[in-house]
Amino acid sequence: MLNIQTPPPKQVLLRLPDDVAAKLARAVPPRQRNQFLIDLVRRELDKVDQALVAACEAMNADEAENPAFLAETKEWLDADLSGPVYDWDPDFDAETFSREAAIAQEALNASTSSKVGQT
Repeated sequence: MLNIQTPPPKQVLLRLPDDVAAKLARAVPPRQRNQFLIDLVRRELDKVDQALVAACEAMNADEAENPAFLAETKEWLDADLSGPVYDWDPDFDAETFSREAAIAQEALNASTSSKVGQT
């Protein structure tokens, strides 16, 4: 038998302006606020998803009706928008870039680790 575990929900810190927090406290009973916010966020994210799906469907319909649109989409998908870095920046030094990128990544990781430890 498969042992499939559901990961625990993520806890987030949410900061509300005083007026919004007061309205939430008046409108939603204390033990129902978490679910209220979950439902609200889920509903809004679903709207965003629906808008993206509608945009994709509209583009697909446009491409189906007009082969020139489809050809243009294919051209964009196949395009090499910048070319090799050496073509547009002859002074580019890959070794220096890699070293500086690693330093920046270490600093970002250290910053993220310290923020996680503070929560």
